[in-house]
Amino acid sequence: MAILTLVDGKKGPGDILVLVTSYEQPLSFAEILFINKCVLDSEHEYYPIAKGNIGKAMFLNAINELACGVPFERVLERYGLKRKAKSLKIVDKRKKASKSEKDVSSMRLADLV
Repeated sequence: MAILTLVDGKKGPGDILVLVTSYEQPLSFAEILFINKCVLDSEHEYYPIAKGNIGKAMFLNAINELACGVPFERVLERYGLKRKAKSLKIVDKRKKASKSEKDVSSMRLADLV
């Protein structure tokens, strides 16, 4: 079971961060949906349509691009997230992985997907 802790984000009022503690258990579909709902709500608050922004549509557009096969690294570049991806820590223990453990700081993002 995952514990999802909501905290105030750093972007401004209404920004929400979801801290995930899962004790090496996979996140359920419901937990992933809840996290995505929080991201959508946060984007809506921080980039309101009433002020000429596209709000939560930006997040949906990025997900759509991934669903349509646009490479992960390209999506990060398009939405200005490449610098944040450098702090991702990913351990890949899949049998098909070429290395038993991978860390983003020592590999290219394209190697992750």
